[in-house]
Amino acid sequence: GINSLKSGVSVMAFPEGQRSPDGRLIKFKGGSFSMASKTGATIVPITLANTHAVMPMNALFPVQSGAGKLQIHVHEPISPEGKTDDEINVLVRNAIISKLPLDQRPLPDEDNEAPIEIKETVLMN
Repeated sequence: GINSLKSGVSVMAFPEGQRSPDGRLIKFKGGSFSMASKTGATIVPITLANTHAVMPMNALFPVQSGAGKLQIHVHEPISPEGKTDDEINVLVRNAIISKLPLDQRPLPDEDNEAPIEIKETVLMN
């Protein structure tokens, strides 16, 4: 993890820590961005949309042909410099949510974080 980042190796992480049963973005696990904070590694958020249709949680085969198309959007890099882990979490989450279809955006409830208002100015920091 940290040693890999310090030596310049790219690390991929899924901050939710699990798949969601309905395809909606779920709460990020604590500490998702601490490695980036500790090493100064730039974060490149990636939105994966329609994974629940293409790769259902309980499918016998992980990829379902004809179930739709996986959509991938690579966002602008986010520097952790001068930001707390919580601030990084909000920036990354906003970026990911901005490219999700409405039916895959999070709903506010007790087990999840409320949807975050998307602001272009925040994404550019």
